[in-house]
Amino acid sequence: MFKNILLLFMVLIFIVGCSVNQVNVNNLSKEDKKVEREAISKEFLDEISYMLFLLKNNDLPTLNSKYINPKIGVYEVFKSDISNKIVFRRSIQITEINDIIEDFNIKQETVDFNCSPNDDAYYGWNKEGTFLSVNIKPYLSQIIEQEHKILPNKYKENELKNVELIEKTSYELIVTNNVIFYLTKIDGRWYITLIDNLKTDCSQ
Repeated sequence: MFKNILLLFMVLIFIVGCSVNQVNVNNLSKEDKKVEREAISKEFLDEISYMLFLLKNNDLPTLNSKYINPKIGVYEVFKSDISNKIVFRRSIQITEINDIIEDFNIKQETVDFNCSPNDDAYYGWNKEGTFLSVNIKPYLSQIIEQEHKILPNKYKENELKNVELIEKTSYELIVTNNVIFYLTKIDGRWYITLIDNLKTDCSQ
């Protein structure tokens, strides 16, 4: 009798232990899920081709309605003329675009912009065309980190999460002699989340 009770007690401990372990695993999968960049797919490249088509046709209304997330908006990073510091502003839409598209062929490689004040032959892009890469710069988090020292409560938690999403999961799209976008997948759709005006800024 005693052996049966002891055996039953041990079985109960085992079942409860497994249940607790299962709950912990489930919690980890939901709360500690890594923020990761999605692989490049044909569907993603098709979306980029359509963005290029909209740029070429100067179709700003469609670009804004389809590719600007209404909750996150679009960040624009630039150097302030007043303070000469790197700053950003967040908007709910893009207000101006350039229709110069030299190449609709999307190359999956990096491209560099050279600032050469002494020789114009070396100034500008080292390649021409449209380029897609993971060359994402932590502009936003660096600016927020500096401002946090002065105003610790300036940015809310949801904006900090948006910044993390942009910097950890985006792709950089460069259309030389036109624009530099960061493209981020949010809720199953691709959006323009950042415009980089720093890469081609050669001011000191």
